[in-house]
Amino acid sequence: MDEESEKWARILWDYLCLHQPLKKSDVIIGLGCHDLRVAERSATLFLEGWAPWLLFTGNLGKQTAGVWTRPEADVFLDVALRMGVPRMNILLETEATNTGENIRFSHRVLKERNIPVSSVILVQQPFMERRVYATFMRQWPDLRELKHAIVTSPQLSIFEYPHPTVGTASDLICYMLGVVERIRDYPDKGFQVEQQISTSALSAYHWFLQAGYCPK
Repeated sequence: MDEESEKWARILWDYLCLHQPLKKSDVIIGLGCHDLRVAERSATLFLEGWAPWLLFTGNLGKQTAGVWTRPEADVFLDVALRMGVPRMNILLETEATNTGENIRFSHRVLKERNIPVSSVILVQQPFMERRVYATFMRQWPDLRELKHAIVTSPQLSIFEYPHPTVGTASDLICYMLGVVERIRDYPDKGFQVEQQISTSALSAYHWFLQAGYCPK
C-alpha cells in the first residue's frame, strides 16, 4: 500500500477491531472461515485455560466453498488436535454458512449437550470482531442469561494479516469495505444490533470506493 492507502486502511482496521480484554468463560467459539490462524487462536485460548469447552462452527461459506472439500469446523478441528486440545473438549457444528447461523447453531449444539453457558469468547478474523459482536448480540437466544460475550482474533497487525492463504493487502481492504457495509445495512434486516460507524471510518470507506476498490 502507498502511504495514503495505508492511512485509510489503518482507520478501517482500528474501527473494526474491538481489542476486548479476555475473561474466563464457559466456552470458546471459533467461527469458521478460510483463515486457519483463527483455529490456532481458538486452540491457544483453550490451552491457556480461558474456557473448558472449545466449539468450532461452520460448513462451507463464500471463501471456502469450492476451495475446501470439508466443513470449516472439521478443518479447524484438525488444527486444534495437532496443537494438543483433547478431542473430548471439542464440540462441532457443521451446518452454518453465515455468521448468524454460526451463532444460533452453536447455541443449539450447547443446549443439546446440556452445557450451561453464561459467558462466551468468540474468535474470528481481526476485521470481523465488530461485526461478530453485533451479530451475537442479535442472534444469541439467551442474552438475558449472559454475563459477557468477548470477541477476539489472531493477534496480528494490519501488515501481518495478508498471507497467501487469505489474500493480499488489497483483498483485505475489500473485505473491510464489505464488513462496513454489513454493519451499516444489517441492523435494518434484523441480522445485527446497531453499531455507530465513526466519521473517520465512513471517510475511509468512501475514499477506497473512489479509489476503485470493491467491497467483498
